[in-house]
Amino acid sequence: MLQHGTVLPEGRQIGYAACLWSRSVKKRRKPMRSNSAFLHLVSLLVLLGAQSTSVQAGDRADWWAFQPLRRPTVPHLPGELGKQVRTPIDAFLLQRLGRQPARFSPIADSRTRLRRASIDLVGLPPTEDLLQTAAGDLPPAAWNQLLDRLLANPHHGEAWGRDWLDLVRYAETDGFKSDAERPQAYRYRDYVIRAYNEDRSYARFVQEQLAGDELFPENPEAIVATGFNRMWPDESNASNVELARQDALNDLTTNVGNVFLGLSIGCAQCHDHKFDPILQTDFYRLQAYFAGIVLTGKVPLGSPAQLQEYQDRLSRWLARSRPIREQLRQLEAPARARAFLAKRRKFSRSVLDAVDTATDDRSARQHQLAFWSERQLPIDEKQLLAQLNSDQKSRRAELKSQLGELEKTRPQPPARLTAMATLEIPSGPPPTFLLDGGNYNQPLEEVQPGPPGLLENAARPTSSIASRRPGSSGRRAALAAWLTSDDNPLVARVMVNRIWQGHFGVGLVANANDFGKQTAPPSHPELLDWLASEFISSGWSMKHMHRVIMNSWAYQQAGETSETGTRQAGKDRPPYSYFPRRRLSSERIRDALLVVADQLDSRMYGVPVRPALPPKFGTRYTWNESKSVADRSRRSVYIHAKRNLPYPLLKVFDQPDMHESCARRAQTTVAPQALMLFNSKLVLQFAEALAERIRREGLSADPLRSARRAWWLALGREPENEELQDAVAFLSQQIRLDPQAPGTALADLCHVLINTNEFLYVD
Repeated sequence: MLQHGTVLPEGRQIGYAACLWSRSVKKRRKPMRSNSAFLHLVSLLVLLGAQSTSVQAGDRADWWAFQPLRRPTVPHLPGELGKQVRTPIDAFLLQRLGRQPARFSPIADSRTRLRRASIDLVGLPPTEDLLQTAAGDLPPAAWNQLLDRLLANPHHGEAWGRDWLDLVRYAETDGFKSDAERPQAYRYRDYVIRAYNEDRSYARFVQEQLAGDELFPENPEAIVATGFNRMWPDESNASNVELARQDALNDLTTNVGNVFLGLSIGCAQCHDHKFDPILQTDFYRLQAYFAGIVLTGKVPLGSPAQLQEYQDRLSRWLARSRPIREQLRQLEAPARARAFLAKRRKFSRSVLDAVDTATDDRSARQHQLAFWSERQLPIDEKQLLAQLNSDQKSRRAELKSQLGELEKTRPQPPARLTAMATLEIPSGPPPTFLLDGGNYNQPLEEVQPGPPGLLENAARPTSSIASRRPGSSGRRAALAAWLTSDDNPLVARVMVNRIWQGHFGVGLVANANDFGKQTAPPSHPELLDWLASEFISSGWSMKHMHRVIMNSWAYQQAGETSETGTRQAGKDRPPYSYFPRRRLSSERIRDALLVVADQLDSRMYGVPVRPALPPKFGTRYTWNESKSVADRSRRSVYIHAKRNLPYPLLKVFDQPDMHESCARRAQTTVAPQALMLFNSKLVLQFAEALAERIRREGLSADPLRSARRAWWLALGREPENEELQDAVAFLSQQIRLDPQAPGTALADLCHVLINTNEFLYVD
């Protein structure tokens, strides 16, 4: 096999291609016609030429993302320019802006900055007491206190955890036609929210998700975190189980590359990457780390010593019970084959062998195959017994009775956790092969676990390390350790770019999931490296990075419009010379509507909720709404994440598809959004609830007071004179026309306010 960076001499390329061609032809079940064989050989020669060029160009020294991470020197800016430097971030940005007429805009007014910070960190409009804080100036000390208060808010994890769930394509159903439920998936969502709230080290956050069972076997949170390894869409009724297994591993491998490395490594599934120096071998070496995972809903918990003792006792029990279990298996196997012949016919022999092997005796690969097949082969006791004669039934009852007695003595783990998780079993991982063209049934040579070749010298990778869970391979623990080593050139860069994107709408690298050559280099490479170095030196603290970014002048500056709402001079001002206006995400829009309507139920965590769907929404994919009004009014992150039925209000405002990793949400402007806000019964109810809130305060009879209160509750400010005059005139006119219905006019006014850009955007 060619190693990374190998370039064949020109005279040997044809011979190597012929070898590949011969091997490929031999693997075909049917002989190729001569013209097909010739075309196949030509295509291989062309592909080899492309690969040879790719490998030659693949020297990692020629692309910024693969370089070792070095902490740059912060620029020193003298004179007037230096007066706008509040953090090193400002110095890096102004170093470039200083070459142009534009500089930073002035610091934004307190209310604008407060709303910006609250929406960013908590995902909700600022509370009234926070708005009172912003009535005056916010000097740096007060601003720091405000940030600490927002970062300590338990709803911070709900806002930023939602972005992480986009990346891992979090869902509570499988997708595909059946879209079956995943009843324990919500525990992973809660884990993510808690991790953000606790400011868990990002290094630990990564380690728990990839290898929590191996590294922290006594920690329930770390076990739940391994749900990351199961977020792929799953065809639960797949007829080709071996293909389903391979698709799941491919999806997981691709997502690890996207989420942690910021590389489109999935492009190397079938052939060497066409743009980046990633070989097809690299894809399967990364996949080999996960080859041994067993998908489970119950995981033993305990210290390594406790788990080892449990494993030893269980092994002795299995040996003692094996004769009876084997007799029962041999008795039932022929009857099971006859009873469920029609259902079993769709599966291959290897799959049926996995199904027919007792759970305790299966290899890791058999556990994987059984995961897809057993769901389609439910055991029907009545049908099974119908295939047994009286003697067999009697013998079966006797064996089951003996096994039942033995089950009473079966060792139990120190503790057991119910969760959608992964672990490994002592039989060890099955081999991983390079696949010819990515085809699961055309394996070539076996590969060992390892990182992409272009990065293996950047940190010290190993194929495995000692696992704290007895019997586990330690492969994923090794991958997690390599990813979170301080000298890994990508992981810290990728994450700080995501945090930056969360505050400014776009990252320093535009495609946060692809730092390869298909994405433009970073707009400010030295700033990116300084942020990544700062991230590592802080102990991988995400909250520290929020503080660093939000204390900068760049973050606190005014937007593209002045405080009076007029366009600032210089329409085409460069990025970072003003703060970019951004529309709220779909969840933030719904949550803001709940807040102003005084309907938000702020309970955290737990099973998903199901708000009412629009009338006549459909019958194929639907759900029964939650019975409790409070449940239906919880934050949007807790809405049932059904792959084939995204909640309509969220979907129309660009909630991403739950089948793919989303690095950055789209911000479309389409007619259905306006129609939803103007005509939706749900939004009308929010407007009416806001009007009712004002009426409860006894203000609805006074147009002046009710208008001022509506502005304050919806937009967090007093109306300007012209706005107030128009609102009072509207309310007064409606009351004169219909003295019995002042509430209707007030609801109409509230409906207008929650349709304004000021409500839907953050400046």
